[in-house]
Amino acid sequence: MPEIIPATYSDVVFIARRIRALDAEEIFPLMPNPTPENLAMGSVQAGDLAFVALADDGEPVAAFGAAWKRPLIYSVWMYATDRWMDVALSVTRHIRRVMMPEMIDSGAVRAECWTIETHEPAHRWLEVLGARREATVEDYGPLRKKYHCYSWTRTRLEKEGKF
Repeated sequence: MPEIIPATYSDVVFIARRIRALDAEEIFPLMPNPTPENLAMGSVQAGDLAFVALADDGEPVAAFGAAWKRPLIYSVWMYATDRWMDVALSVTRHIRRVMMPEMIDSGAVRAECWTIETHEPAHRWLEVLGARREATVEDYGPLRKKYHCYSWTRTRLEKEGKF
């Protein structure tokens, strides 16, 4: 069974050096110095909510978490290797059972994730997690790509009776 553990640089850099093509297309153009090592360092330094999913054989497969970007607003992130499907269910469960309650208990009013227009698997997964697409912007980043903002808001959760 896959295991979810706190993120360490060595595990996260292993993932970042083997990042899926769609994740790299989405993430690296928005970084000032886009290297796997810088991505890993930023992910580990993002805060307490940073995790790694290990496959059954112990190989690091996915890095994910959430970091404060503004008061009471989290930026949610995830990237993986091509073995993502080996850990997808475990990561989804961990986000629902651990991360989301921790964010809510912290007083957060919003969590958001920006994803490139072409990353359809990410869009479907975010919707499975209950996020809603609330905006599409063009010319996002130096390559002028379209990105979508997916979010969870306290108001929406309250209206849906999930709070």
